[in-house]
Amino acid sequence: MSIKPIDENTWAGILSVQSEVYLQVEPETIEVLQSKWRRTPQCCFVYQDKESVLGYLLAHAWDKETPPKLFKPLPEQSETLHSYLFLHDLAISDRAAGKGIGTKLVSHLISIAKTTGFDEIRLVAVQGSSTFWSNMGFSVVDKQSISSTYGEGAKMMRYALQGE
Repeated sequence: MSIKPIDENTWAGILSVQSEVYLQVEPETIEVLQSKWRRTPQCCFVYQDKESVLGYLLAHAWDKETPPKLFKPLPEQSETLHSYLFLHDLAISDRAAGKGIGTKLVSHLISIAKTTGFDEIRLVAVQGSSTFWSNMGFSVVDKQSISSTYGEGAKMMRYALQGE
């Protein structure tokens, strides 16, 4: 088992994992997911066992404090330097639950984000996942507006990369 960059051959496995885990929020289309991958491909990867995708992580450069809207492809990348890395999605197959794969993928992303020069990773915790993110070192961002499309109880969270 290993962490590998997302490529054209891993999308079927990603969509399969996505359909397993998103029960409270509607899954996004492959076109929307690929727009995030194309923006910052070095921050998007899968965890594979032989040919089977057991989990994935999608993160992309973002130039705003507020999260991007769900269900819409990202706009073309601007020339602005991006201080935020938005962790869009982390999903682990039920077949691999409890094996630490999520922690491995997040740790891998943090390492890449630090060497790439981002100041902060932001995410929206959904489906009651804020405890996992807190355990990974993320903290809740108070008074941050989040679209209702993220589902009830969604929380904006951050992980500071600079000044540690």
